[in-house]
Amino acid sequence: MRTIYITILSTLFLLSCSGDDNGNSVTITNEIPSIPNLVFPTQNLVCTNFNLEFDWDTVTDADGDTISYTIDIATDSNFSAVIFTATTANTSNSFTLEKGTTYFWRVKAKDSAGNESGYSDTYSFYTEPDAGTHTLPNPPSIVSPTLGQNDITAGTVTLNWNAGDSNTQSYDVYFGETNPPTLFAENVTLSTANVTASSNKVYYWRVVIKDSHQNAAIGQVWNFRTE
Repeated sequence: MRTIYITILSTLFLLSCSGDDNGNSVTITNEIPSIPNLVFPTQNLVCTNFNLEFDWDTVTDADGDTISYTIDIATDSNFSAVIFTATTANTSNSFTLEKGTTYFWRVKAKDSAGNESGYSDTYSFYTEPDAGTHTLPNPPSIVSPTLGQNDITAGTVTLNWNAGDSNTQSYDVYFGETNPPTLFAENVTLSTANVTASSNKVYYWRVVIKDSHQNAAIGQVWNFRTE
């Protein structure tokens, strides 16, 4: 009887464990879903439709889990002022936006096992003001460093750009090692800004022009490299 009892316990132990052919324990993990790619609105788009549909690509999940998406929309690139957020099983979602406003948006994926992807790239876009009220300011143009310049001396670097037009009131300057860059200085009244740059780095910067009618024009992202 004792021998039979020991045999039963041994069998139960073997059935309760999983392993490879060598008898080693195998841990099965659930994979994190891939990061979504943003589709619309595209980077730097000027939108005339204020009931706007946001679209992104379907992500893949190695385990075949059900995927949901979280979209955030903010008025700053750091998303400290998120004004809309939603979670959906679809790859699109619509929001009614304010006119004459700069927005930033991003999306992340989450599977049914609770694993979350990283956030997508951040895209910025702008909604036009009321038609016939005021025209948008002209976008800024680069002066220095020139686009893609690769011989900038590390230390204090002066960013210089041309103003939009006579209605220009102030500038928001974005600067950093990531693309798109993050907000560096807000409501700058001169068309220059001093930044600190380390050696052997690529930096990205852009300027948003704001006029006296609270309209804005988003400049393109420029870059330079330090020696």
